[in-house]
Amino acid sequence: MKRNNKSAIALIALSLLALSSGAAFAGHHWGNNDGMWQQGGSPLTTEQQATAQKIYDDYYTQTSALRQQLISKRYEYNALLTASSPDTAKINAVAKEMESLGQKLDEQRVKRDVAMAVSYTHQTLPTTSRG
Repeated sequence: MKRNNKSAIALIALSLLALSSGAAFAGHHWGNNDGMWQQGGSPLTTEQQATAQKIYDDYYTQTSALRQQLISKRYEYNALLTASSPDTAKINAVAKEMESLGQKLDEQRVKRDVAMAVSYTHQTLPTTSRG
């Protein structure tokens, strides 16, 4: 009986240790690390920050109507799916419209990403030497 108690206590202790050790490896904010996208690069200058903000603002302004249309189509799609007798043809038509709107948004996103990349081409990244 004593042996079973010792085994049970050891098993519980190991389980608690294993469960609590995961947080130690997660890093700050449980693994978020405050955004890794800029690690290894130099910080943006005020001018570059303004340029990036303008690119993002323009993107959201230009895609506002597309995003609203996509949201409306999603509501319509969900309504068609939950109808008492779903119409497959209408559902497929709305799904194709949603796909088309999604592709247009993707095209705009790529244009935004290219504009961001072009705006950073003159930025030099620091080099590291390994001894």
